[in-house]
Amino acid sequence: MKNILRCELGCFLFKLAQYAALGSLSTLAVMTVVVPNFSVGLRGISNNIANAQTASPFTAEEIRNYARAVLGMEPRRQAAYEEIRSTTGDTVPVVVCNQNRSINQLSAEIRAIAVNYCTQAKAIIESNGLTVSQFNEITQQQQSNAQLKQQIQNELLRLQQSLGN
Repeated sequence: MKNILRCELGCFLFKLAQYAALGSLSTLAVMTVVVPNFSVGLRGISNNIANAQTASPFTAEEIRNYARAVLGMEPRRQAAYEEIRSTTGDTVPVVVCNQNRSINQLSAEIRAIAVNYCTQAKAIIESNGLTVSQFNEITQQQQSNAQLKQQIQNELLRLQQSLGN
């Protein structure tokens, strides 16, 4: 399996890719009246009822800002990933934005791409009313809080649908 570019402002890119794929495919499904069967991130009704008891520690505005940041970063993440992949010839190293060692181990050309992406990601997070620490906290919490994860997915879908109209 290939390594993926992770800008780990709290290990968010894996989830970012899941949300982006879910949102993109869901939007496509709405437009084509085809409902794909997702197993990633979606649970049965009984799991949702059980997890509904876990309250979200974040406001609706924070979730909205998080989703906007995720959507803003995704095209840049994809572009950086493709640029690194074309430079390396198919292997993409793991990049962790907030770990200097991760960045310093890259070649100068790859490091420039990664630093540029990480700088853009930070600016996008902050332009959406969050600090990097808040973004990281939401990212971490959604990994263990199914209700929060569902709220984020719903907001991502809502935002993508509103952008498509």
